[in-house]
Amino acid sequence: MPTIRRTALTCAATGIALGVLAAPAAACPEPHGLKAKGPTHAYAKAYKKARTAVHVEYERGRTTVRFKVAGMPKSAKGKRFGVHVHRHKCGPRPADAGPHYQNPNAKPGTPLRDKEIWLDVKVDRKGRGASTAVVPWKVEKGTAGSVVLHAKPTNPRTGDAGDRLLCTTVPFGS
Repeated sequence: MPTIRRTALTCAATGIALGVLAAPAAACPEPHGLKAKGPTHAYAKAYKKARTAVHVEYERGRTTVRFKVAGMPKSAKGKRFGVHVHRHKCGPRPADAGPHYQNPNAKPGTPLRDKEIWLDVKVDRKGRGASTAVVPWKVEKGTAGSVVLHAKPTNPRTGDAGDRLLCTTVPFGS
């Protein structure tokens, strides 16, 4: 996100320096992005009222994923939840989202944290949480399809985060 803000400021500064109200469109390319709201599926009754939003931006070979959740139950307040990008779109069964997305160009032996997209959130007293992850590669179309909120924080060694509670279908790469 800071890069995007700097880009906007740089473009605005360019327009001011040129004595125009706005910089020409070609001088200020917008990052490519998409938004998805959900969840597409809630797999636990206590989480049926939760709402999610995922915003994905692609810029200069990087992918930025922002995740927000609201309406979490009282039992979730103050707790940390694992949130990951998964390979497939959401379905009626928790397993339908498939395994965690992994960068297909990662070198063998790369730690999970460096080849997956983790967005763990801590839920505040109002039932909300937010996180952002920036990875130095573009998530290509067809390689990822959802963002899943899990019941536990992510284990940094194994990547496990427990049961799948919420799933939001996200058309990555489109």
